[in-house]
Amino acid sequence: MSAVPKPKNEYCQNGANPYPFYSPRFWAGMRFGDYTRMLAKHRFRIHPSKYAMTVLVGGCALTTSCLATAQHLMMKRKIQATELAKPPVFVIGHWRSGTTLLHEMLCLDKQFAWPSTFECFVPTHHLLSRPLLQPLTKLLLPKRRPMDSMPAGPSLPQEDEFALIGMGSPSPYYQIAFCNEDPQFVEMLNLHRAKEEDIESLRQSLEWFYRTLTYKRNKQLILKSPTHTGRIGYLSKWFPGAKFVHITRHPHKIFPSTIHLWRSLADVQGYQLPKDDDQLAAYVNKCYSEMYEGYFEQVKQIPDENIVQVKFEDLVSDPVSEIESVYAKIDLDGFDSVKPALQEFWASRQSHRTNKTGMTVETESQIDEIWSDYIDQFGYDGPTVENSRVSAAS
Repeated sequence: MSAVPKPKNEYCQNGANPYPFYSPRFWAGMRFGDYTRMLAKHRFRIHPSKYAMTVLVGGCALTTSCLATAQHLMMKRKIQATELAKPPVFVIGHWRSGTTLLHEMLCLDKQFAWPSTFECFVPTHHLLSRPLLQPLTKLLLPKRRPMDSMPAGPSLPQEDEFALIGMGSPSPYYQIAFCNEDPQFVEMLNLHRAKEEDIESLRQSLEWFYRTLTYKRNKQLILKSPTHTGRIGYLSKWFPGAKFVHITRHPHKIFPSTIHLWRSLADVQGYQLPKDDDQLAAYVNKCYSEMYEGYFEQVKQIPDENIVQVKFEDLVSDPVSEIESVYAKIDLDGFDSVKPALQEFWASRQSHRTNKTGMTVETESQIDEIWSDYIDQFGYDGPTVENSRVSAAS
């Protein structure tokens, strides 16, 4: 498949909005043993420009090991005794389909709790270290995300897949660290071909992390991760009564934006420099196939009252009504109390513009073929139309 041109406002280490080498990386929340095993697995094939980052993250991993041990010794029994307040609500959908936007809107409701960036990046010790480390993290983090210049910060809602990395559980996000190697843990996007021990590691890690969040706030959790899209059958078994909000978007928008996502993340978070956009395109399509093979099969297991479909195009056209419909369809209470906050939030986002990407007619035709099930199932056989002034955050 033909490569997609880089958008003009590419956000990278060498661009106009640099991501400093000292800013926190995903891997800083790993225990030191997990971190060194990840590097050794790839025979330390690290680009020289990443050496300083490698050493700094290693120091953070040593600190994480100490703090994780301390929290475990101090709080293990209390966390084990904690039960989820209610079945969680999962926001799911392909990367760049609008999951972040939808998640942030649902998180405006104060009856819910959600994992923050800080909690997801240091899942093994956030209960202990938050008073000291969260203010430091705020100073070190850039104010904008690398892939779309959306606001970033340690206290903002974050996807819990990053917590799996810090807990040593298998995740396809390890691909970001070594982007030029063979795809890693793609089978974890639907679990059909995953090893039993990897599935069990995923279950245990999610349950433990959700308990830590509940121990802290004791509210129903609103969770978001694109990687959960093809796991919904498993999640519904592990968390009986769980509800799912699935958001879709035109593949002609998703595809180039996802390539930009992986390219940007590999540049600022990885230990290698991405060198092949055609390889990135193939990876995007492989992940889509795995994710939606799982989704289309497992969605049959979910009761109608526990899942709702949202189109990104409808969400940006009439956001308040769409969120109200979500509340009604999966039986969430309290919409009237959050409506003013939704209106204020939406007004604040109207000045944001999405990245501009381009594709050839040939690439669009290839997407139509590869993503045909998605296009048919969710009604995207018409032209691509949406509000370019609204964030399309993943």
